[in-house]
Amino acid sequence: MDQEHVRPPKGRVRRPQRLSSLLSVRSVAGEVFLLQLAVVMLLVAAAVGALVVQARSSAMMDARHRTLAAAGTFAESPGIVPALHSAHPSAVLQPSAEAARKIAEVDGINVYTLDGVTLTHSDPRQIGKHVVGPFSKAAAGTSFTETFEGSLGRSVVSVVPVKDPDGRVIAVVSSPVTVQNVQNMVNRQLPVVLGTAAVVLLLSAGGTALVSRRLLRRTHGLGPAEMTRMYEHHDAVLHA
Repeated sequence: MDQEHVRPPKGRVRRPQRLSSLLSVRSVAGEVFLLQLAVVMLLVAAAVGALVVQARSSAMMDARHRTLAAAGTFAESPGIVPALHSAHPSAVLQPSAEAARKIAEVDGINVYTLDGVTLTHSDPRQIGKHVVGPFSKAAAGTSFTETFEGSLGRSVVSVVPVKDPDGRVIAVVSSPVTVQNVQNMVNRQLPVVLGTAAVVLLLSAGGTALVSRRLLRRTHGLGPAEMTRMYEHHDAVLHA
């Protein structure tokens, strides 16, 4: 008679076959499944966040290296000094600057005189205009890379001095990559990151469901309170 009393009701024996039983917080297995699923989702979300932050940091670092290489290469090109001393430097340099911009995959290779006159620009309408920018360091002979607001918007810009054979700075070359384009590079990687996260989440949820389903069979779908009462009854029977 004691065995009949502690045996779970017949209606509960069939519950492991139903998904609703697995998702029910009224059973031990359901609580374990939901808790494990919540932990897995938090871990996946944290991993995705970390990957996105790392991708943005890598993209910004790549932009800094790319712009500095592009500006430095153009500033050291053999024909730039004679072109700057020619009667029409913009006419000579603009086609070369555009070709170099496309090869380097930057948003511009712009050449400025020391008094701020634009000689080449990715937007030809800017040629001949005076600009105000943080170019004093380059005019003093030092290359640098910064992020600031320019005619293209907020950009990562590298500025390199152009020196004549005597070592005097005669112009500066800047190469920008807009922050928006850097963000677009990260956005193109998001589908891969999110797809991988979705696969990991599905596999983890599947494994959690299998473990919880086995637990549901072992506990016959009983809830914590029912498990406690059954344990107390068994303990009382054993002591009796």
